[in-house]
Amino acid sequence: MASTSSRNGPEQGPLCDIVIPIWNQPERTGRCLESILAETTEPVRLILIDNGSEAPTRELLDRFQVTRRCAEAPGGVISANASRYPVQIIRNKENLGFIRGVNQGIRASNAPWICLLNNDTIVSPGWLTELLRVGQGNPSIGLINPTSNSLGYNAGSNSPAEVARLLKSESGRWTELTTALGFCLFSRRALYDQVGLLDESFGMGYFDDDDLSRRVRKAGLLCVRACAAYVYHEEQVSFKELPGWKKTFEENRSKFHERWGRPLRILWAMPSANPRSMEIAARRAQEGHWITFITPAPIPDAQWPSQAQLNRLELPAAGWKRQTLLKLIIRRKKPFDLLVSEEPSVSRWAGRLGWLHHARILNKPDEKDLIEQCRKLSLSPS
Repeated sequence: MASTSSRNGPEQGPLCDIVIPIWNQPERTGRCLESILAETTEPVRLILIDNGSEAPTRELLDRFQVTRRCAEAPGGVISANASRYPVQIIRNKENLGFIRGVNQGIRASNAPWICLLNNDTIVSPGWLTELLRVGQGNPSIGLINPTSNSLGYNAGSNSPAEVARLLKSESGRWTELTTALGFCLFSRRALYDQVGLLDESFGMGYFDDDDLSRRVRKAGLLCVRACAAYVYHEEQVSFKELPGWKKTFEENRSKFHERWGRPLRILWAMPSANPRSMEIAARRAQEGHWITFITPAPIPDAQWPSQAQLNRLELPAAGWKRQTLLKLIIRRKKPFDLLVSEEPSVSRWAGRLGWLHHARILNKPDEKDLIEQCRKLSLSPS
């Protein structure tokens, strides 16, 4: 892994550096930059990586320089000093890819906090305030995502500002993630000195954020979502304009699975609320697995682990066994790899229907058996 260089810069400066890699998309880029200027109250610096963009985007950044009172600096770096939003633009002659561009920005950063932000995002009122509140409140947190339309919230027709108002009551709360998503990654700048930069062997992008999250967790730190911070994300706009992006996705997924194992999809049939089972499941979710509980028993929110990769489906007692089997056998894009059953009749019927679903079945396993089965399945082809 690459290591970060020593920090240079003024002794006193912005509280947070916002690193934005840019490759074309002038309308989205302008919208993102304007939202930052409109909705950010903390002193920040914008580090913009122009990754070999075409003329319309270069012209947009030129105009942005003028409005921010920018001045050309040696070495192809353009700096601007405004009271709250100094700007640094690093221009690359060609598209070096998302990962290398982000790493350029991390190396240029010297603020105590850093935010890696896609240019196809729109931030909302209080977004950075909430990210800072969560980060400053718990030193065991490594990476923080905001809530987003692509992470934890269905915005419907609401604007980012309207969603931010709706989420205001969640201020200071966070929920644990296994993987922090790369559209908006907030952390202490020192995190990259500890775990390294994004891994450039992932090329143009995909699964670099998954890999970073695993390294952060391996270092004993948490990945979380700040519940009251909201950032709208128009997903994968730039990536899908790259030739061969599907091949890159598949290659990087294989690389990630070889390094860390394949995330499993686990269906867990639980006839009554079992805190011990939920604790065990939460630990498996921390390893990257996705777990869905089906139960006829209401689970009090106080007992339910705050882990984004745990889901629950509470059904009427009369039909929950049948619904469990239907959920297991109905074909989907990502079928279940494993059924964990605490109900013997569900296990028996699932075994008889194995030719329809092909999932492994564990009946009332202890944690050691579950860990071993997850290890074997995770290392096997999908």
